[in-house]
Amino acid sequence: MENVFESEMIATGAPGQLVPASSRAFDLPSVLIGSVDDAIVCVTLDGIVLSWNPGAQRIFGYTSAEAINRSFALVFAPQDWPAFLRDLANAASGSRIPLRRITCAHKEGLPVALSVSLSAIHHSSGYVAGIALIAREVDSSVSEEDALRDANRQLSETIRNLEQRNREMNFVQQLSTLLQSCLTADEAHLILDQSLPKLFPAGTGAIFEWNASVNLLEATVKWGQPPLSEAVFTPEECWALRSGRVHRVADASSPLLCPHLSRLNSVNSICAPLIASGETLGILTVQGGPYEMSQSADVQQRLLSARQQLVETLSGHIALALANLRLRENLRAQSIRDPVSGLFNRRYLDETLPREIHRAGRDGRNLGIIMCDLDSFKTFNDTYGHAAGDTLLHSFGELVARVVRAGDIACRYGGDEFVLILLDTSLETAERRAELLLREFRHIAIQYGEMFLNPGSLSLGVSAFPVHGNAASNLLHVADDALYRAKAEGGNRVIIGKMVEQ
Repeated sequence: MENVFESEMIATGAPGQLVPASSRAFDLPSVLIGSVDDAIVCVTLDGIVLSWNPGAQRIFGYTSAEAINRSFALVFAPQDWPAFLRDLANAASGSRIPLRRITCAHKEGLPVALSVSLSAIHHSSGYVAGIALIAREVDSSVSEEDALRDANRQLSETIRNLEQRNREMNFVQQLSTLLQSCLTADEAHLILDQSLPKLFPAGTGAIFEWNASVNLLEATVKWGQPPLSEAVFTPEECWALRSGRVHRVADASSPLLCPHLSRLNSVNSICAPLIASGETLGILTVQGGPYEMSQSADVQQRLLSARQQLVETLSGHIALALANLRLRENLRAQSIRDPVSGLFNRRYLDETLPREIHRAGRDGRNLGIIMCDLDSFKTFNDTYGHAAGDTLLHSFGELVARVVRAGDIACRYGGDEFVLILLDTSLETAERRAELLLREFRHIAIQYGEMFLNPGSLSLGVSAFPVHGNAASNLLHVADDALYRAKAEGGNRVIIGKMVEQ
């Protein structure tokens, strides 16, 4: 029979992705069953012990190591065991099993009088996974009915929490699958924004991700009412980030409350660091709802412990997904970016230009092409060295990024040649943009060490869709021909491509 109380879940990522470690998909909440004196035991339909709490050890004398995976018949007289198996079968079929008094045997052989209640445990898929029983020693000072009623209440509460835990773990598994399927961080944030309120419906929370450039944690996902007001904070303001492990605080006046929560009405707060492959990506912060403050201290601690278990499991899946997305984005950037100029590379140009020409033709828009060449780059490189040449290429890349619009595409075509794709731009506008780039280049200063170097001059050739054709090769050929005519005329100028004869 399948053991639903413990299973392994391996989520396999795409090639190049991190792979999550095994995680417990289902487990009895020890906080609920470890603190009662009654024996709470879960068995399979054929009586094999699956769980054994401290109350069971006290009543029957067997440790959990001695009892788990053995038949529960070890505490019954042989003639009483068949009747108990029938009770298990009846409970599994949905029949009502009345509270009853039975006599079992202690490990040392002494008889133990017990009041016993049985309940079926249903898996989230609907089938009966096992039987839970709660047994209490009969006390002469308390009526048997009262004892069994209280035992049944505790058993029902345990079953409800167990089934809730199972539902939560199934939801987390589905969420993890969705996150691993995301292609961008924005997609992951959207899924988390929709899913986290379902896991923590009564409280508030947020995901804060690390922004290394400004050394701050920034909120990327927030939920609950009222939402957390803190949008950014420093790493020093979170105890979880300082210690590298989950940090929880039940008392809002505690000196150990995270400073980034101190300005809020924090109720039973939990901060869990998002760590994958040794890299800290951010934190997951969850707080309980105000209704918890009306509960007893014992109930609050149980709710906080159950929430912490869920937060710890969830934070691992979120951290893994964010790490995979960062890795994917870094690999993508490396494959399409020129590391020297910071602009896109030839590969990206070859992928993008045909697509943008198709879009322009479909939407009835223009598209401009500017091809640039640094006239004196070879002399510059030979005179000052390759490091200085790289500095010039990098400075030109920064200049291009300032001159072109945000939606335009700038690529290093090869060597000292660059191609600019100007979206929704006519030939005349592309020419004016090329003239602007030429003027700005004349004022550029290349600082190399303690020297300021002369970058030389710039030649530019311009073509446009649909004036010069409707294929990427045609537009590039026309712009390249105009560029070389500009260089042949002495450089430092802009030339418009010739009309292609039909």
